[in-house]
Amino acid sequence: MAKRKTSRRSRGKTAQQQAALNNLIRTLIGLAAALAAILGVNHYMGGPSPWEGLPVFDGSSSVSAPAASVPASSSAPSGSASGEATTLRFLDVGQADATLIQQGSGFILIDAADSAHDEELIHDLQAAGVQTIDLLIMTHPHADHIGAMADVLETFTVKQVLLPDFDKAPLPTTRTFEKVLEQIETQNIPTVTAQPGWTFTLGEGTLTVLGAGVETKNYNELSIAGRFDSPDLTYLFTGDGESGVEQDLLDSGANLSAQVYKAGHHGSSTSSGEKFLSYVRPQISIISCGV
Repeated sequence: MAKRKTSRRSRGKTAQQQAALNNLIRTLIGLAAALAAILGVNHYMGGPSPWEGLPVFDGSSSVSAPAASVPASSSAPSGSASGEATTLRFLDVGQADATLIQQGSGFILIDAADSAHDEELIHDLQAAGVQTIDLLIMTHPHADHIGAMADVLETFTVKQVLLPDFDKAPLPTTRTFEKVLEQIETQNIPTVTAQPGWTFTLGEGTLTVLGAGVETKNYNELSIAGRFDSPDLTYLFTGDGESGVEQDLLDSGANLSAQVYKAGHHGSSTSSGEKFLSYVRPQISIISCGV
């Protein structure tokens, strides 16, 4: 009898815990839905505006999202005195990555989605007014970052490509990677290997390579980390860099603080460590991931 009494008590406690867990899950789902409404992160299904549902970080109009109110604490700073606002577009490419920086009339594209989103990526870049990409960055050679890169190189005029330091890892042998190299060679596009301290000027802004990965067999740890500084916005990206990349950046003494930070490795637990975040201290953080 005593055992059965203990068992019923245990079952009751488990039921209470499960109910509490269910309530927590419902709360988190509600918060996620509210955040999606604020940022407008909805899958693009067509319509009059190709940017409907995509978060746009614009120095002149802070965070722009259709039919969404944005808390004042999430606002980006006002535009620069000359009016050359910086815009960050985090393109809706599912469990992949593609970020477009616009400063004045110039564009930098960081990564290029996966092959499943090639048409959407090309369409959205064209809708953003892209004809020429001043700099195309491959943070690292995984397919969810370079899957549509060959198509981008074929469709747009690309002035320069920034590649990871492949001396630190085995050279990729995937067909996806080979197609990117073939397009670069066919079009004779100037290509640079990332090194810390390398800079690229875009309008009134400057992109600086802060880290070029670490010695690794894991291509995530080969990721380029960079910071874009303009009069109205600072932005930090680390590709899929994990703890090794983050520690390397911390050891370098580089200025990691940024108003906008794209969470490393799609928000995975392998990245965005507590110490690292304490140096970044972003006002806004973006996670590029699937549903």
